[in-house]
Amino acid sequence: MNRAPLISSELFDYLRNLAIEPYTKLSDLARDRLGDEVRVIPLLAGENLVTRKPGQRVTVLSGTVELDAEDGPLDLAGTRERMVQTGADGTSLRALENAVVLLADAEFLDTLASWAELAAYAKQSGGEALVQRLLSVMHTNAFKQLPLEHVTQALRQMVSRRVSAGEVIVNQGERGDAFYLIWSGRAEVWQEDPFEGDLKLVDTMGHGDTFGDEALVTGGTRNATVKMIEDGELLVLAEQDFRELMSRPMIEEIPPGSVPGMIDDDWKVVDVRYMEEFEDGHIPEAIHLPLHELRQRADGMLDRNDRFITVCLSGKRSAVAAFLLKQRGYNVVSMKGGMSAWQGEAVT
Repeated sequence: MNRAPLISSELFDYLRNLAIEPYTKLSDLARDRLGDEVRVIPLLAGENLVTRKPGQRVTVLSGTVELDAEDGPLDLAGTRERMVQTGADGTSLRALENAVVLLADAEFLDTLASWAELAAYAKQSGGEALVQRLLSVMHTNAFKQLPLEHVTQALRQMVSRRVSAGEVIVNQGERGDAFYLIWSGRAEVWQEDPFEGDLKLVDTMGHGDTFGDEALVTGGTRNATVKMIEDGELLVLAEQDFRELMSRPMIEEIPPGSVPGMIDDDWKVVDVRYMEEFEDGHIPEAIHLPLHELRQRADGMLDRNDRFITVCLSGKRSAVAAFLLKQRGYNVVSMKGGMSAWQGEAVT
């Protein structure tokens, strides 16, 4: 079932209006897709916030704070356009005055940007219906497991199934063999009480809700019974189709350690991160082509006679970039793990 926690679209618009990166570059399709990986934390003057989670991007929305890894105070201007992240050994933030701090998981933002670009590609290639399918499945376990270049293909392979009120779609305890997206109609979710053995109503679902993803990924059994209470339409991805897409990635991923030798062999690096990420440190002589600009600028910047390695922060945006470039006829691979895994030289 699809129940991802969301922050408000008003906050998303507020971040964009303040020109805070990378929110200004995320499309409207991402507006309602920010989950609990993005937190707004008020701090009183003198108050300390200690976080053990590394890789969180720090943005000061108001006031000033002191970061233990920084020499001076941080404010909105100092964190608006450059990368300030929490460290691997824990980070302490101390408010020098009343302040409001935004903490956002950098890898999550990387993923969000990748899905937003997939949505733009889906709209171009399959229309609004394909976009709606994409937005419905992006938080599900099954589609998080798929190589990103296969997501739109999986959505196209989903088969429509008409269902009737009263029809039981899956039974608790049976083996999971498909993933379901409710396109129309409503359904009830029933679970058996482990002590009394009675079935109890625990949830209802409607358009855009999904179920069956956990059993599909793990090969386990259904943890609930789903029963339609209205006539409707389901979109179904069979387990076999899912397994085939999992086992046949379209984009070749290469380890970071292979990149220096490939550069010596005339491969060119294309860094698809945002400008502030690129300026924070990039592979020497890398071409900077942000993912959100790729479809508009690639043909004017890249020569199809060359060979390319796409690079981002975690490997997600670069996989999407490699997919889009491959669709345009480029010889391209993606660097696995992104700059987070890069151990070589980086220039600013």
